[in-house]
Amino acid sequence: MVELGKIEKPDAMSFKEKRKLYVVPSLPFEELAYEFKIDDTKVESFWSEVREKIDHFVSMYGSIGILYIEGMDENKNMGIEFFEKLEKESSHYKLLKALVDSGAKIRGIDNEEHIRRSRLLFEEYSKTFLQETKEIHQGFYGKDIDFDKWREYLVKKIQETQEEMNRLVSKLIQEMPEDNTGVLIITEGRPVEYPQNMDVFMIRPPSFDEIARNIRDLDLRNVR
Repeated sequence: MVELGKIEKPDAMSFKEKRKLYVVPSLPFEELAYEFKIDDTKVESFWSEVREKIDHFVSMYGSIGILYIEGMDENKNMGIEFFEKLEKESSHYKLLKALVDSGAKIRGIDNEEHIRRSRLLFEEYSKTFLQETKEIHQGFYGKDIDFDKWREYLVKKIQETQEEMNRLVSKLIQEMPEDNTGVLIITEGRPVEYPQNMDVFMIRPPSFDEIARNIRDLDLRNVR
């Protein structure tokens, strides 16, 4: 598995022949900004910095061939319309559109069945912390039901589904054609196994840590 790191001044000749992948760890910043009242300028700054870094790599190693997209089925053929939910004047949308306009082909990294199952399991798991849900289960199965066992079962199924999803994205990255370059925008912390014969560049601007820290701090305040 390739070890990732921030690479500021790579030797262009040493990376010339291998496949290259630019990995952008992300979060649903636009949604979280609304929920946690994060300054939009910080989110804009993040995507602007990501674009600046990608432009730098393109100037050194050439154009992007594939744009790997999380949350999109691997078998779907989609264009820029997949990103219509984003504000068209946002730096996020402009980055994605610039990549597509420059010739990058969009490739989903997930499976619709996995996406649906994962969403359903997470929703069901979140409901287990509601007293009303426990009372409904006890009303049908009896008050001796081991509700913690039900929660443990859901956690197990969530982990199994996530493992299937992670194996799929690793497989798709492995299949990237030779002499090609890709961009992978993926949720922070999602495990991916990268091929040994691929140069992997992590693009994580300082603004990412700042936004994540703000979200964590605000979340802790709400818990208190």
